[in-house]
Amino acid sequence: MKKSLFYISLLFLASFISCESDKLDITSYGKISGQVLDGETYLPIQGALITTTPASVSILSDINGNFSIQKVKEGDIAVNIKKKNYLTNSMTVAIYQNDSILMNFLIFKDDKNVGTLSLYDPVPGNGAVDQTLALTLKWKMEGNKSNMLLSYSIYIFESNSTVQNLLGENVDLLEVTTSGLKSSTTYFWYVVAKYEGTKVGFSPTWSFKTRD
Repeated sequence: MKKSLFYISLLFLASFISCESDKLDITSYGKISGQVLDGETYLPIQGALITTTPASVSILSDINGNFSIQKVKEGDIAVNIKKKNYLTNSMTVAIYQNDSILMNFLIFKDDKNVGTLSLYDPVPGNGAVDQTLALTLKWKMEGNKSNMLLSYSIYIFESNSTVQNLLGENVDLLEVTTSGLKSSTTYFWYVVAKYEGTKVGFSPTWSFKTRD
């Protein structure tokens, strides 16, 4: 009898601890909404596909170009916009608990018939820390269906700064070197792909932090 009571007590205790752990493991969510506009005419675009990375939901913009994602996990989220005959665009934003973020996107027609470009897999990785004050930024690219010779412009800026510095222009390689960075500073950077001077692709905005 005593052994039975002992085992029952253990089961109750384990169940209680499990419930308490579940209560502590609470996922926080925010909300993202915005509008998709034509980059030339500024008219709303209906039927643009909006996705997120990490993945949450896939939705289409309405007749007024508006979209709303009601439940997005807290953290850094990339919002991706795709539309047939348009260049893809992506923007990264930090989501906090009960946050409501408004994001407006401009997307441009694929006049050069380059295809849907994807610039991804940054080095250092997005959110990397303890980086040196001189490093080489790298990325990958795919989707150039016509195999056109592209060039890249790379922009970098410090956290809480509105000044974007052109780190490299008309770069042929998928990398660029920077130096003289400030210590213990968070930097954001992104890449613009060009064909014959026309913007044909955009990377998400990535970040890294330098060492102390």
